[in-house]
Amino acid sequence: MPRLLLYGFALAAFTNLWAEYQQIEWLILCSKPLLLTFLSIWFYLQLRPFIYKYEKWVQAGLIFSIGGDTLLMFVEHGPQQEHFFLLGLGSFLLAQLCYLMAFSSYPDAKIRGSIVKQPFLALPFLLYLAGLLYLLWPGIGQDLRIPVSVYALAIVSMAIAAFNLRALLSSPSWRMLMAGVLLFVLSDSLIAINKFLQPLSLARISIMATYLLGQYWIALAISKLREGI
Repeated sequence: MPRLLLYGFALAAFTNLWAEYQQIEWLILCSKPLLLTFLSIWFYLQLRPFIYKYEKWVQAGLIFSIGGDTLLMFVEHGPQQEHFFLLGLGSFLLAQLCYLMAFSSYPDAKIRGSIVKQPFLALPFLLYLAGLLYLLWPGIGQDLRIPVSVYALAIVSMAIAAFNLRALLSSPSWRMLMAGVLLFVLSDSLIAINKFLQPLSLARISIMATYLLGQYWIALAISKLREGI
């Protein structure tokens, strides 16, 4: 059953990317809510019953991501109403906070983590946050500056928390997790650049491809931690 769910995720992902490229609205509306639904159910079946707190937080993050996917879909498709952007942003903010809690609650993360021991390692992430907001600031409307800033801080904090696990996880698990997190950061950065700075060529394809691979690697890396991989 879990393997079939991964096949479903892959099929939904390729369908959605093709629909985005061809701009087939009905197919986008049908496929997008299925993406993280398949991945979330797969994650649950892989790890049930949850033993560790961080597994529960990752599951919650995947569920909130389903809401974010569905709500942001309605910004460009369906009702095409702008308030769905803030609702989607809020749902993804909760997903980022769940991932942040997951990585922060990993055993010994607050004691032996890489950034806990060497705080200066967080500097590149903070510089990225400052640089991105500096570039986007002129194009962000007054009513969106605080929500966008809070979201940007949350996703960078999530990346810092993931990097903090470098000293605690095996190299393969940490590299997969970090690659997934960075792809998630890249996807959200592309959304912001496309919306507030300048339109990007094939923006939707790039955003969805990096997002889907990022979410998959995060879920897969966490699912393998019990195996010590």
